[in-house]
Parts: sequence; structure tokens; C-alpha cells
Amino acid sequence: MSNTHPVWDVYDQLRTSRLNEKYYGKRLQKYEQINFFSEIVLAVTSSAVAGFAFWNNDYGSHVWKGLLILSALIAISKPLLNLTRKIRLYEELLAGYRLLSHDFKDLKIDITQQQDYTVAHQKKFKKIIEKQKTLATKSPERTENIAVKSECMKQVLNEYPTEMFYIPE
Repeated sequence: MSNTHPVWDVYDQLRTSRLNEKYYGKRLQKYEQINFFSEIVLAVTSSAVAGFAFWNNDYGSHVWKGLLILSALIAISKPLLNLTRKIRLYEELLAGYRLLSHDFKDLKIDITQQQDYTVAHQKKFKKIIEKQKTLATKSPERTENIAVKSECMKQVLNEYPTEMFYIPE
């Protein structure tokens, strides 16, 4: 199996697209969890929960004071963190990379079924790469989370091992 065949560009980009899909999915999940937790704390401290008798004993009053402090910190930091904007950007990236991965998978299937990497495949590949350029500039991160990226990379290599790709003669 030749590692220099041009079809490897397709397979490498398929893996990269899938990696980005997984990575941005995990990052989105993280920010959604942070947002959910902060919304719960804000809702609990600003609702009828304050009237529960539990808060009137020593332990309860300390917990309540702690929740109020946490709520104040969340209320102050939430606009600075701009979670809803980040969530929206990660959702857009995730959707874009899902579509891109689908396009690459479709191209991979075409190559495998035709048992060839034709000029038509190469043109399709170039069109997909053009879509990829747009997505690459939209990341809301200055630096990637290396641990998350590494975890996702292992998953992608398990999902797409080298042996599963068709390489024309």
C-alpha cells in the first residue's frame, strides 16, 4: 500500500474533518454544561427556593450564603465569558464539520466503489477543500485544547484505520 498516492490527501482530510467534528462537539458540550450549571445556580438563587425551611438552620444558611456568593460571581462573569456567543459559534462549526465529513465520506465511498481515483474525484475533492477553508477561519479559540484534541485524534484513528482505505494501483 503506497503512502504517496494522491488519494491519501482525501483520506487525510476525511480524518481531519472528522477530528474537527469530534473536537468542536466536545468543546460545545463543555460550554453547554457550563452554561446549564450557571443557569441552574442563577435560577435557584432567584426563585421560591429561598423560602425553603432548610436554609434556616446553621448548615442550610451556610450553603445558602455560598450559593448566593456563587450566583453573584456567575452573574458578574457570565457576560464577560460570553457563553451564548461561544455556544453559537461552536454549533456553527460543528454543523459545518458534520457536513464536510459527510462530503468526504461520500467521496471515499465513490473512490472505493469505482476502485479508482479519477479526475472527477479530484474535482470533487477540490470543491470540498474550498468549503473547508471557510470553516478553518471560524474557530472561536486562540489555542486548541491539546488534551481534548489528542483524545479525539485517538477516536478518529480507531474509527478510520489505515487498512480501511482503498488505494488504487
